[in-house]
Amino acid sequence: MNDTTDASAIFAPLWRRKWMILAVAIVVGAGSYFYYKRQPSVFSASTQVYLGSAAEEQAPGEKAASKLQAANVTNQVAVINTIIIEQVKLELRKEHKGALSRTATVKARNPEKSEFITIFVEGPHTARGAALVANLVAQAYIARERAQHRRVVEKAISIARRQLRRIEAATAPVPGRTGKAGSGVPSTVSILRATTLSTKINELENTLDLGGPQQVKPAKAGTAKLVSPQPRKDAIFGFVLGLVLAAIAAYLMSRFDRRLRSLAGIEEVLRSPVIAALPKVARPIVDRDGAPTPSRVLVEPLRRMHAALQVGHGPEAEPRTARRVILVISPDAGDGKSSVVAELALVQRDAGLRVAVVEANFRRPAQARLLGVEGTSGLAEVLSGSVSLEEAMRRVTPGLPPESVELAETGKAVATAVGARTGALFLLAGDAAVPNPPALLADESVPALLGSLAAEYDYVLIDAPSPLEFSDVMPLLGIVGGIIIVARANHTREVAAGRLVELLQRSSAAPVLGLVANCVSRRDSERYGFSTPDGRAWKRKPSDQ
Repeated sequence: MNDTTDASAIFAPLWRRKWMILAVAIVVGAGSYFYYKRQPSVFSASTQVYLGSAAEEQAPGEKAASKLQAANVTNQVAVINTIIIEQVKLELRKEHKGALSRTATVKARNPEKSEFITIFVEGPHTARGAALVANLVAQAYIARERAQHRRVVEKAISIARRQLRRIEAATAPVPGRTGKAGSGVPSTVSILRATTLSTKINELENTLDLGGPQQVKPAKAGTAKLVSPQPRKDAIFGFVLGLVLAAIAAYLMSRFDRRLRSLAGIEEVLRSPVIAALPKVARPIVDRDGAPTPSRVLVEPLRRMHAALQVGHGPEAEPRTARRVILVISPDAGDGKSSVVAELALVQRDAGLRVAVVEANFRRPAQARLLGVEGTSGLAEVLSGSVSLEEAMRRVTPGLPPESVELAETGKAVATAVGARTGALFLLAGDAAVPNPPALLADESVPALLGSLAAEYDYVLIDAPSPLEFSDVMPLLGIVGGIIIVARANHTREVAAGRLVELLQRSSAAPVLGLVANCVSRRDSERYGFSTPDGRAWKRKPSDQ
């Protein structure tokens, strides 16, 4: 796990996975858009009920009750949220409008503690439906309050009329009696009481149809608001949410990903110097004029690698003749080991050396395909004695030096200086049909075979599978002149690299000549000191020539 805390450690994994993060964000945004676009529409509408008129238009006899009713707005809100809403829903179901009653969410509120009650409706599929439900609730509440007001006024009128009838009955004329109370002659008090009751009855009758709350700001379909869905806003929110979640996931993946990512990390874990940093290319080996040739951007790093093998590393380095037989291995499968062997062999051949590639990888042989060689016999047939070494060796078609091809493509004249010695490349291929590769490579004839190749060729490059994956290569560790380890940035696992180092330390293996870092980014390569911009030498200015 990488434990660095600088800014690059935080943003580097995000930049590496930028396309994945962007793809996740786009998928989440698009999914949100199409999901919410298919959801039913939800509209909201509102209306208000004014309670103040109830207190202003009540009859004198019920003014105290009216004031209490106007003051207790909270109770009125509770009445709407319980009794009135259920009543309206029941009426809607009776009118076969059950969809409105099921989808509508009605809520009465009095947020400012005033004499206004606001009725909010949310849910119906249409704006007209939301406005209809809001108005129905307001009208049902007003009708209930007015009916209650009318009952109160009618009761007060009935009481006043009964009192008036008693007074009239008490003051009615009685035959034979005059000038005394109860004799049929109305007194002054009786007249005043009768007059007051008559006035009260007239006032109550005038307020019979005027009392109760009133609806203000009726809900209209044109003023209803679309609450959901809002696919565009939901898509933007989904995109941002997907972006954030994908970035967090990418960062966590990088923190728990134990793959080697930098040249410094590769060198630290494998405990050997990096002798070449190869950039990532789509086709490491190309077919140029019918012959296999390394990609241009790989030529200079491979030449640096070849020079490092010739010079050696460290005070205990052995003479170059002891390193003619080089085993190339990697911690994990897919590190690009076979490609590195073929590329290095082609560069050494173009440098005028005689090179032999021995493919000891019977699990996944690839050298014949990379070098463009055909044939039926190979290493297995030589070790079994069915064919001779000379018959099994296949020559790789020679190609033009990369500089000559590059200059020829630009149309410049080429003056080729032919050295005294011409390089050659031969392949001793492997075969996937070998039944027991470990037993075949452990044969006593293998050291003699490698010795004869080392005597005839300048370099013998052995392509073998990872010793952590297969045990085929174990017999070769002690009989070769040197080992090159190939690691691939962002692919080789740290645990596999550490186990490979421990394996080589425990066994009597040949010395590790160096590391080859494959698929290294340009920035990391330049940071480490390999500062060629594209694999070729810097172009000199006219003043430098």
